[in-house]
Amino acid sequence: MYNTMVAAHTGFGIHPDNTMASFVEGIQSGAHILEVDVRVSQDGVALLLHDDSPYLHLHTYEQLNQPDIRQLLGPVYQDHAIVTLEQVLRESDSLGMKLNLDLKTAAAIDPTVNLIRQYGAEKRVFITGCSDTLTQRYPDIQVMMNTPDELSLEQMERYGEFADIICREAIQGGYVGLNMNGFTCLPPVVDRAHASGLMVWVYTINSYEVMEWFLRMQVNAITTREPHWLTELINNSNKLW
Repeated sequence: MYNTMVAAHTGFGIHPDNTMASFVEGIQSGAHILEVDVRVSQDGVALLLHDDSPYLHLHTYEQLNQPDIRQLLGPVYQDHAIVTLEQVLRESDSLGMKLNLDLKTAAAIDPTVNLIRQYGAEKRVFITGCSDTLTQRYPDIQVMMNTPDELSLEQMERYGEFADIICREAIQGGYVGLNMNGFTCLPPVVDRAHASGLMVWVYTINSYEVMEWFLRMQVNAITTREPHWLTELINNSNKLW
């Protein structure tokens, strides 16, 4: 039986990335994990936004969320307010929904950790992205280690050695698992990680055939913009066991 978790990539549905409407879609999709991007405003408020902007460094959250200013971040903000991380944590709290917070900057670390602790969400939140010194400073926070997006020819030819190295680095660094680009994840690293007590997540997998490949590999989570496909595949596959 497959125990792989479905992680819905932000903005997988009809609504724009990192909006509350998109987050609600993620909840309704039945995914186990919802992924969002986190940055901070000038006054240190953690908010959902993928790309950097000079306006983040010039305005407080309250100023930034004014309709005339937020539109400068992009056309989607004509119709959507900027979402804070606190709103997301509060909305998902009663559901016990797991979250993958992809931190885009080191400035987001402290505000994010403070909110996780405020909502008692240490067991249901996982950090990816920028994690500089995070595991050392906040050992109670679950952090996934981002592995390289691409591998060299030498790393591919000596993949077993590469797998040993990154698993060792993850354990020594206090990480709970590996967050891997799907193109770099092969069975040896999954086997070594699991033997070491580490999880393996892969991203961003939108092909039915590739989803099945990683399910058979028994990765712990698959991040996708097609969570309905992945859920259907898992349910249908489990019926055969």
